[in-house]
Amino acid sequence: MISAVDGYVHEVFRSIQGEGPYVGSLQIFVRFSGCSLRCVYCDTIKARERVPHCALRGREPERTIPNPVDAGELASCVRSLAVVTPGIHSMSVTGGEPLEQVDFLKAFLADIRECGLLVYLETNGLFEDAARSVSPLVDIVSLDVKLPSLCGGGDLFAVYRRILPVFRDREIFCKVVIAEGYDPAEFDEAVSLVAAFDKRIPFIIQPATPTASRGGVPGENLLACYFKAAVHLADVRVIPQCHRLLGLP
Repeated sequence: MISAVDGYVHEVFRSIQGEGPYVGSLQIFVRFSGCSLRCVYCDTIKARERVPHCALRGREPERTIPNPVDAGELASCVRSLAVVTPGIHSMSVTGGEPLEQVDFLKAFLADIRECGLLVYLETNGLFEDAARSVSPLVDIVSLDVKLPSLCGGGDLFAVYRRILPVFRDREIFCKVVIAEGYDPAEFDEAVSLVAAFDKRIPFIIQPATPTASRGGVPGENLLACYFKAAVHLADVRVIPQCHRLLGLP
C-alpha cells in the first residue's frame, strides 16, 4: 500500500515537444507509469504498466530511483534538471495516464508550481473527478480525445462532453489521433463535441506514426478529416509526431 503522495513514474527527461501547437518547444517531460487504456497505436507501451524504477535522464550520469517515488523527491529531480537546462518552455506531465494517480499528481504539481515552471498536462481526460481536482494546478491542457474503435470501445464521447467544461479556465487544445482502421463517423463525432463546447479551441489531427504492424493514414484521408473539421472549428491543424522525425524521445 503506497501513501497518497507516492506514485509510479516511468521517466524524467528533457526533449523537444513533438506534438500539437507547441511543437518545437523545449520541455522537461515527466512520464507517469500506468494506463488502463489499450490504444492500438500506443507509442509508449513500456509506460502502460507500473515499473520498479524511474529513469532520470538529461544529466550525467543518468540514474534511476526506485518506485514508488515521493512527490517531493520527484519535484526536486525536476527542479535540478530545470536549473541546468536553458530555454525551457514548460514541464509536460504525460504518460501512461497522469490522472490515474491523482493524489500523487496533485502533491507533485503543488510542489512544482512554487518554482515557476508552466505545467503542461497531457491526458486522455477520462477521469472526471481527477480532472476537476487537478485543473487549478495546470496551465496548458493537451486533451487527447480518444476514438473508441481505436482505444477499447465504450461511450467515451459522453465523458468528453463533461470533461471539456472542467478545463474552461485553462489554456486547452484537443488532439485526435487517427490510425489505420479509424472510424470516420467517430472522428465526426469528436469534431462535433469540441465545436459544441467552443469552436475556437485548437483542434489537432495527429496521424499515428506507422509501425511494422500498422500502416499509416493516407494523405487524402488526412485532407478529408481536415475539411470536415474546418467546417465546424476555427483552428484546425494536421501535425504528425515531429519528435519521431527528429529521432528524439
